Amino acid sequence: MACEPRIIEEFYDKHRETIESTPEELIFSIDETFINKFKKKKVALPEEIEHMIAKGIPNFPHITALCGCSMTGKSVPPLFVLPCIAELPRELKVFQRERHCWFTSTPKGWVNRSVFLLYCIFFIEWLNFERQRMPEDIRDKPALIVCDGHSSRENPLALFLLASANIKLIVLPAHTTHILQVFDVGIAKRLKSKFTDYLRDYIKAPKQEFNSNAAMMRYAIIYSFISAWQESVSLRTVQNAAAACGLG
Repeated sequence: MACEPRIIEEFYDKHRETIESTPEELIFSIDETFINKFKKKKVALPEEIEHMIAKGIPNFPHITALCGCSMTGKSVPPLFVLPCIAELPRELKVFQRERHCWFTSTPKGWVNRSVFLLYCIFFIEWLNFERQRMPEDIRDKPALIVCDGHSSRENPLALFLLASANIKLIVLPAHTTHILQVFDVGIAKRLKSKFTDYLRDYIKAPKQEFNSNAAMMRYAIIYSFISAWQESVSLRTVQNAAAACGLG
């Protein structure tokens, strides 16, 4: 379903002043993405595994990532939503310890209101640290998050915490993310391609030993996504997408 041009015009008329008065360093686009399988559904396996010949990746876990970046190409550590775990698997703790990402879990690995609240808490802490690195004339100005209208955003506590941290939130009109969401317009395609390449290469030649194939796959997925995300978010890429979306 397409969105009428009138809706988009009204959106920008309503929020133009806020967008234009916010420094690019403090405008953030966030979105969630389901971490997909290999392109063309082909399998790449270590040499010692001989019998998995079906299309697709066997036992590929459902993992969702909440991603964000500023309009100057500064990437926010992604929040990975793992399905139904009580404790973070040992092989993934290194990523959190080194602050490359955050983790949480839901029964099926989807983003819900509690996940969005947790992301906001992590984001506020991260941004408070990043503000100290910004020029003095902008570091204390209000920040802005632009995101889609997913039902998880309907969390009063999350919205209260954002407002208390001097962060505004703007929700895009329905059915417009393909033309107004920076992630969809300029990052998603490159991210998925890079993720596929990193994952295929890692599974062909794991860089360490794991106690199970499942542990290896979890590590490979997170490692590959973080690597692809950091490579996909750049000043040029984001600013081109932001300009196309009316945020730059």
